Amino acid sequence: MEATDKTVAMPPQRPRFERVQLNTRVRVEIEQTLQRFVVDNNTTVQGSVDLALAEFLAARGYPLPQPTDDGRSR
Repeated sequence: MEATDKTVAMPPQRPRFERVQLNTRVRVEIEQTLQRFVVDNNTTVQGSVDLALAEFLAARGYPLPQPTDDGRSR
């Protein structure tokens, strides 16, 4: 394989957040709809649930703490 002047830029790194396991059950209809959303939007269940919970909590007066420069919450 020959080296060329054409290079592909690496995508920016996503911020890493500490994660914990959240054990819960949801209705079958919610899981099926979530799986369809994930496929249609090329995303993940984890990212979708994380964002949905953050928006739900913020709308009820529980905003997430702002992350520091190193990605941790204050």
